[in-house]
Amino acid sequence: MILNILGKKLPESKVLLLGIFPRGATKEDAMRKQNVATNNLIASFADGKRVHFMDIGSTFLQPDGTLPKEIMPDLLHLNAKGYEMWTAAIEGKVNELMK
Repeated sequence: MILNILGKKLPESKVLLLGIFPRGATKEDAMRKQNVATNNLIASFADGKRVHFMDIGSTFLQPDGTLPKEIMPDLLHLNAKGYEMWTAAIEGKVNELMK
């Protein structure tokens, strides 16, 4: 609904839709699995023209899929380091879309 409203009110705007970030300590966490399923649905809104989707969740994970508390101390909310990683992960795409 929000994408439709934006499309009507601001048809030339570009939207960068991000996937829900991982949560929970491991990839077996039930909420993390739910986020993955939801991200699969969210991705279908992207058309590659006006609406663009990025799932940067892996940016925050260790190679074994664990979520370090050094980035998300409560395994849900980013700290300052996590926000820096978020910025770095989307900066190139934001610059591309702003052209």
